[in-house]
Amino acid sequence: MTEKEKMINGEVYDSRDAELLKMYHRARKILQAYNTLDSELLEERERLLNQLLAQKAAGVWIEAPFFCDYGSNISIGENTFVNTNCMFIDNNTITIGKNGLIAPFVQIYTATHP
Repeated sequence: MTEKEKMINGEVYDSRDAELLKMYHRARKILQAYNTLDSELLEERERLLNQLLAQKAAGVWIEAPFFCDYGSNISIGENTFVNTNCMFIDNNTITIGKNGLIAPFVQIYTATHP
């Protein structure tokens, strides 16, 4: 079983595994671009969020800055608004439904530790 599989299964895993680090660094590059992007560049914002998240429905708005570990374990439903400075620690699946309103500085953690 890979370290990623262990992570998703909620088992003890090595967060410094090569595959997980590659995913982590990929997310960091996308987040850096997203968090420093001019807010009027809507098409670029959409492109970056589509790259980062597992699933993003129409009408999703995420205020910068936004933080997560991987992004690839996050799905957000249509017309959901995520306010500024939110942190989603997506060591497991995070699913947010449609028409959600998430306040500033909300933190969603799925990580477990031995």
